Amino acid sequence: MPTTSNFGWTTPADTDLVKDGAAAIRTLGNGIDTSLLDLKGGTSGQVLSKNSNTDLDYTWVTPNVGDITEVQAGTGISVASGTGPIPVVTNTVATAIDAKGDLIVGTGADTFARLAVGTNGHTLVAKSSEATGLAWEAPASGGMTQLASGSLSGTTTTISSISGSYNNLQLWVRDFIGGNTNGGFYVQLRVNGDTASNYQGVGIQTGGTVFTNATTSFGINGDDINRNQDRNASFIVNFFDYANTSSNKNIQTNLAAYKDTAFFTSFYSGQYRPTTAAAIDSISIICSDAAGWTQGTYVLYGVK
Repeated sequence: MPTTSNFGWTTPADTDLVKDGAAAIRTLGNGIDTSLLDLKGGTSGQVLSKNSNTDLDYTWVTPNVGDITEVQAGTGISVASGTGPIPVVTNTVATAIDAKGDLIVGTGADTFARLAVGTNGHTLVAKSSEATGLAWEAPASGGMTQLASGSLSGTTTTISSISGSYNNLQLWVRDFIGGNTNGGFYVQLRVNGDTASNYQGVGIQTGGTVFTNATTSFGINGDDINRNQDRNASFIVNFFDYANTSSNKNIQTNLAAYKDTAFFTSFYSGQYRPTTAAAIDSISIICSDAAGWTQGTYVLYGVK
């Protein structure tokens, strides 16, 4: 008997008698009915799944619980066409950003708002009166501002054109070495290029030695520092009320070094007493050795 080309169902032959037609049709129907038996049954919510590689071998199965059937929006998320076929999920936090420097700030439980960037130099501060609880504001006056920096060179390194808009100055000098022999050298300061005998001070160094001076410069230490044996020598100088033009200028120094296999420190305090009252607008750092500075860096800060 002939069969169908795909599933092999029996069909009548061209030579079959008419009287055999009913039987042939019945045979074909039974073949189809048997082949499609797996499509029968199933319950609500189940899906048809292949049971094997055999043609028309199916089974009804319940989908896994983890299958996504719908996408819903949550806090900070929006969803277009949540049931698909392709849901579009948008991060509303990201879309709240409009420009460079924007911040997203919480404004309450599960709520947020955009905070635009502040003015250059402003800082972010807590401010309960603002809807976001934050605000960009100019920093409060005070603190330290770097005015100059560099390396020591020659016998004299001068910092000039110092701004007079601060309350005090603070000079840091680090890792300095001077001279070209094993002999020692002194560190001195001079302000406004003044070489008159307008400097006076008193200090104390390691071991309790007291030293004084009244000379043409302001001494940093009362004992010489040895070029080859000292290490990590540094000092800090404070120039108090340096910009006033009606009184003497108080100066205070602290020095620390590793000298002659022992630690060496000194504290020095004194005044610059200008002949003509003027603000300090330049500071010279002087090496007493004619060979000058071979190493060292400085930083000058303005203090509000």
